[in-house]
Amino acid sequence: MKNAYRVISALFLSLSALLCACSRERQAFTEQNAPRHFHELQAVEALLETDPTKAMDSVNRLVALAAEAPFSTLDSIELQLRLVQAQYKNRCLSEQSLELSSIVAFYDSLATIYPEDDDLQYLRANAYYYRGAQWTSANEDVNAFTHYLKALEVMHQREAWKSPYAKRFVALTYTRLSEILYRYGLRDAALETCHKAASYYESEADLAAMLRFEAAIYQSQKDYDKALSLYDDAQQLVSVGDEPIQLSIGAKLFELQQYDSAVPHLLRAFANGDRYARIDAAAKLAEVYCDKDMGDQELAYTRYYVENSMMESRMASRKMEIEYLYDDYNQPKTEPAVQKKDHTMPVLLLLLLLLSVIAIMAFIIIRNRKRISHIENKITTIEQKHEQENADKDQEIEQISQALNDTREQLNAQRVDFDEAWQTFLSSSIVNKIKHSVEDKDIMIKSVGAYPKLKLKEMDYIDLVQETNHCFPDFSSRFLKHYPDLNIADLRHCCLGLLGMNDAEIAVLEGISYSGANRRTNKILSSLNAGESLENAMIECLKKLI
Repeated sequence: MKNAYRVISALFLSLSALLCACSRERQAFTEQNAPRHFHELQAVEALLETDPTKAMDSVNRLVALAAEAPFSTLDSIELQLRLVQAQYKNRCLSEQSLELSSIVAFYDSLATIYPEDDDLQYLRANAYYYRGAQWTSANEDVNAFTHYLKALEVMHQREAWKSPYAKRFVALTYTRLSEILYRYGLRDAALETCHKAASYYESEADLAAMLRFEAAIYQSQKDYDKALSLYDDAQQLVSVGDEPIQLSIGAKLFELQQYDSAVPHLLRAFANGDRYARIDAAAKLAEVYCDKDMGDQELAYTRYYVENSMMESRMASRKMEIEYLYDDYNQPKTEPAVQKKDHTMPVLLLLLLLLSVIAIMAFIIIRNRKRISHIENKITTIEQKHEQENADKDQEIEQISQALNDTREQLNAQRVDFDEAWQTFLSSSIVNKIKHSVEDKDIMIKSVGAYPKLKLKEMDYIDLVQETNHCFPDFSSRFLKHYPDLNIADLRHCCLGLLGMNDAEIAVLEGISYSGANRRTNKILSSLNAGESLENAMIECLKKLI
């Protein structure tokens, strides 16, 4: 019943558009022949790009006005489109929002009569875009992808547009396409559309967002160096913190076998990353916990990795449809030559179209079944391999435990010349770099905020902790094990204290307030049961632990 109502509404609106258009001359809409509320609707379009909240208020005011004095058909249709746009911009689009299928049909019909009207064609593209947004919110990615492509086809019919927001609209449409392609693992196509979107964006915030999205794609391909490089470029434009790139940092530490340092970053990536980041982080965490003999954690992350890997088979059908739609869109379009007064040609074209649709659907179904069967075989192989690994696990645990005990005994037996290690530590490049950064700078309690550029980068902390472990073997793990109340951030604070830094200097290097640095120092001294000097307390701690 609901579908029948939608079809009738679409037909009625299309007929209304034809009747309305036939009563006008074949020309573009102007201020003279435009609907009665031309200026108000134009103002709403501008507000949607600059102040969405105010735009929603304007739309609600026009809706109340239309209830008192009914608008013309053209006004009413555009107002409905603006209402959905305002809901989308204000992040309140829901299932109760007006469905735009009938409005898309209305503008399609009207656009055939006024093909040269830029404003009308732009409204038509907007209708396709926001109908696609509705499909996206309903998790119907194939329909959403189709509508975004149609919006681009309308926009690419002209090289220049009167609307000042048209260029950014094209960029947003490419962005939506890139997001869907990335979601289904079509990374090359996602990169291509991402670059196209970036070529239309003009603001630094938009360009930075595209660089971060491109970094996420490379991160999903396990090209962590490229991802970090792109993320640094994005940070130079607009800084948003280091949360999106936690997987790359954790993966680099994982490759260096610094598992204790890698785990916090991998956990943050698993908690806040996208699907590919979570899967990659889960695989690495499972391996770390396997190495640590933490069976429950290993099983949880292994199960998550296997279950989400199996999702690829369930998404295969949609992925093939989206890939086909994108390849078809990129194919050069040719217009078949049609002879005049040949009435059989439309019938032949229609039959050819129907046959093509049937052939494509048959091809998709057959290909789908083959790929699903192949994926199921792979999953079965992986499960069998995993079961075999679990069967051998008990036998390997005893050997690994013995090897770990031997390693611990060897490490405990090692003796370090403290004075020689201390001099090596003080002469290292990272220590000199940090000391040099605060040299000749009058850093006092109240001047902490005057040196924002002195804040250390993540890799500087990693290098400092690595140098400490190099000079005083296994210091970080022994320190955190001996003082369980302290964490990684406290360890970094202690390493800076070893350099003889006072709380004001440490606050500048960590990018926090003086009071925050002072509280952390007092917390550490309390845990170490030491006096007022963090440097002396840490030197005594080093001597005791090594």
